[in-house]
Amino acid sequence: MQKITSRQIVLLGIMYVINTTMLNVPSQLITRAHQHAFICYLLSGALVLLMLFLLTRSSLRFPGQDLFQSLTSRFPFIGKVIVVLYILFYFMVLVRDIRIISDFTNVVLLPITPSLIIALCITATVIYIARGGAKTVLGITELYGPIIIIVFALMPIIVFRDFNFGLMRPLLHVNWEKTFEGSWISVAYLGQMIILPFIFSSKDYKFKYGFYSMLIAAGILAGLVIMIILLLGVEVSGRMMYPTYELVRQLRITDFLDRFDLIVVALWFPGVLLNLSISLYIICYGMKMILPSLSGKMMAAPIGLFAFSCALWFYSSSIELFNFNKEWTLIALFFILVLPLLIFAIHRPVKDPKRTGHLGNVRLEKAARK
Repeated sequence: MQKITSRQIVLLGIMYVINTTMLNVPSQLITRAHQHAFICYLLSGALVLLMLFLLTRSSLRFPGQDLFQSLTSRFPFIGKVIVVLYILFYFMVLVRDIRIISDFTNVVLLPITPSLIIALCITATVIYIARGGAKTVLGITELYGPIIIIVFALMPIIVFRDFNFGLMRPLLHVNWEKTFEGSWISVAYLGQMIILPFIFSSKDYKFKYGFYSMLIAAGILAGLVIMIILLLGVEVSGRMMYPTYELVRQLRITDFLDRFDLIVVALWFPGVLLNLSISLYIICYGMKMILPSLSGKMMAAPIGLFAFSCALWFYSSSIELFNFNKEWTLIALFFILVLPLLIFAIHRPVKDPKRTGHLGNVRLEKAARK
């Protein structure tokens, strides 16, 4: 495998957060925090960065390994239990995202096509990408990541003439109770970024890469919410299922290109498939740590198809999934907040300089303790 670059890690963190979050979360934040919905992303991002810092510190104990590897080698039982828990968490994320994207495609893009067929096509594509391993996932990330960032950076320029800045008033009167309630919804989505130190060794991954990813991702998401409010208003956007898509529909470049939204969706959709592929790759990689004899490439298809079945089984409709976001955060905080604190407590870097020369060798550390 080619060397992993800092650019790839930063782009992967951004892509893994923004693609589904911009679709499923904005209307719920606007309903709760109104014109201050963008603050919800900033508060959630700060909490996730703190946990990401602790996990990064924990990964420094064994510089040559990622957290999945070091946990399973240093703590054969507890480490594998933690890995299994994260596999279940990201499996639920994969199931949720498959249902979100298939319902969006069915409602907005292909209303006549059955949702079952759409979900099956999406799953098949995701399995094909994930079977390529980290090299394929990072390659697609490096291709589509900059394109999506550039598109969303150009959006304010295109729709600036239609902004109504009066819709952001009163700006300085913040209802913090409602804002924290909105942060409760968004933290489960932004918290997916904590996976970075689990799949990248500390030789490749540094905390500053996660910081840059969160800074850009939270900035894009906050900017989208602000544009939605300035263009559609709080009352209208809060009642929409997909206000971000309605924002994109307002993009027009002169009179001969009034369906610019089709171009944006065409550029965004491969990024969504990449998002699902990252989740499937994380699950297969974690399974490889638990059962080294299994092939991660061969596990992609059965796990992907099982996730497809669960996506149609767990949620009867997109409305049910939409309403589940409040309870989902309670589950996600165990993996975003509790487990990182536990990992830091049992796996933080040693302070004794005599025990830091093993360069990630678990056997040498155990010998040093004896």
